[in-house]
Amino acid sequence: MEVLKVKVIGGSRRKVLTRVRYGDAVERYEVRWRVYFMGGEMRELRQRFDRAVEADQFIRVLGAVGLPGSTWRMGDDGRPYDASARPVVPEEPQGPSVTMWDALQMYRSATWRTASANGRKTHAYVLRAMARVTTDRAPAIPPATEAYLATIAFRAEHEPTDRALARIKRHRSGFTGAELLAGRQFLEKWSLPVSELTTAHVRRLVAEVGTGRASSTEGRRWGDMRTVLRWWVSEDLIEERVITRVGRVRGTVIEPPGEDDPIPTESEMWTMAWALCLVGHPRYAALPFVMGGGGLRAGECFALRRRDCIDEPGRGMWLTVRRSYSKPGKDWTTDGAADEHRGTKAKGPDGDRRGRRTYLPPIEASILRTHLEHYTGRDAEALVFTTSRGKPVDIAHLQERAWQRARDLAFPVPHRLNSVGRHAFRHLAATRWLRAGVPLKTAAKWGGWKDTTTMLRWYEARLPGDDDLAAARMSA
Repeated sequence: MEVLKVKVIGGSRRKVLTRVRYGDAVERYEVRWRVYFMGGEMRELRQRFDRAVEADQFIRVLGAVGLPGSTWRMGDDGRPYDASARPVVPEEPQGPSVTMWDALQMYRSATWRTASANGRKTHAYVLRAMARVTTDRAPAIPPATEAYLATIAFRAEHEPTDRALARIKRHRSGFTGAELLAGRQFLEKWSLPVSELTTAHVRRLVAEVGTGRASSTEGRRWGDMRTVLRWWVSEDLIEERVITRVGRVRGTVIEPPGEDDPIPTESEMWTMAWALCLVGHPRYAALPFVMGGGGLRAGECFALRRRDCIDEPGRGMWLTVRRSYSKPGKDWTTDGAADEHRGTKAKGPDGDRRGRRTYLPPIEASILRTHLEHYTGRDAEALVFTTSRGKPVDIAHLQERAWQRARDLAFPVPHRLNSVGRHAFRHLAATRWLRAGVPLKTAAKWGGWKDTTTMLRWYEARLPGDDDLAAARMSA
C-alpha cells in the first residue's frame, strides 16, 4: 500500500517505566507513530527501545521514509524497512508464524523427561519470563494470565487441555477455570512471533531475570535462557545472530564470586553455627562445618548417611558423597512424589561413578561426631541431618525456619554476610583447600568438579595475598 504521511506522535520519544519482577521498574524509550495510507486507512504503532540513541535513530528513519534518494520504505504493516537490504525475489507463502509461547511449549515437551525435578522447577522461572514477551500492540498482561503462568504453566510435559481447565470451579489462585483458560488464550493471541525476536528482546530478558542478588544466580538463569535459545536455533526457529551479539551485560555469564558473593571466613562459620543454636535449631549447627570443611552441597548433606562418615587415625573424617536430596514438590516429578533422590552433579576428574570421597578436618569432624551422637539414628542407613520428627530436611523449610533467622542474628545489616546463602560455605571449603596447598586434582575430586579448570575459574580470584604466601614458602 502507498503511504501518504508518517507522523511521530508527540514529535519525539518518551521515557516509560516497565514493571518487572519484585516491583522494580526499568526505564525504556517509546516511539509512537501514525501511518496514513492511500484509501484512508490509518495505523497507530509503537516500539520501545532500551537506549535513547536507538529511539532517536528510529525517529530519523521514520522521517526518511519516502524522501528522494532514501532507501527507506514503509511496509504494509506500518513499519519501516530498508529496500536496498530486501531481496528482490518473490517470497514463498509461509504458514502461521511460531510464537514465543508455542516455541516454549515445544522446548518443554522435548526436554521434560531428561531433566531432573529440581531442574524443571528452577528452569520454569526463566520460561515464565520468556512467555511474557508479547507484541508491541499487546495490552497489559491481565491478572488471570499471570496466575496461569505462576501456578499452572510449564509444570508438566504438556499444558492442560481447554476442557480440563474449564472443569476447574475455583483454582487455588482464586480464579475460575474459565478465567485461567482466558488467561492462557491471551498468551496464544499476543505472544511475540519468534521470527521477530531481536537482540534487544534478549537483552531485556537478561535484565528482567536478574534478581539483584548473587551474580552466580543471575548467571545460572541466563544459562537457562541461553539453553532455550540454542535449542530454538537447532530447530531453525531463530537465527544464530540473535544470541551471538548479546554482549557482556550483568548476568550473561557465570562470574567468579565477586564482592556481591562474599565468602565467609572460618570464624564466621563458627558464628553461623552458634546462631543456629541460639534460634532454637541446634540440630542444624553442624551444617556450616560439613559444608565449610568438606565442601558438600546442601542437597548432598541432606542425603548423607551414618555409614558415609568414616573416622580416620588423625581424628579427621572421610565423607562419602553418593547422592543428593531435594524436595521440589509433586508438580515437578514424573512419579508424583514430592521429593527427589539423584546422583551427585560430578564425580571428580578420576571419573569414579560410585560417588566421591572428601576429607573433613579434625575440628569440623569433632563437631560432626557430636551431632551424630545427639541427632542421628544408630542404624547405618540413618540420615545424618533430619528434622525434629526424623524426616528428610526440606531446604525451603530450613531456609524459612532456621537459616534466615540465624543469619539475621549472626550478621545483622550492614554486615557483608547479611544475605549469605548456604552454598557460600562450600566456597569456603574450596578456598581453604587451595590455601592449604591441596593439589588441584585432589581439590577438584573432593569438591566434585568435573575438572580443575572449572574449579579454578570460580576460585582463583578469591585468593588475595597469595603472592606473600608463595614468597614466604620459597624463602623457607
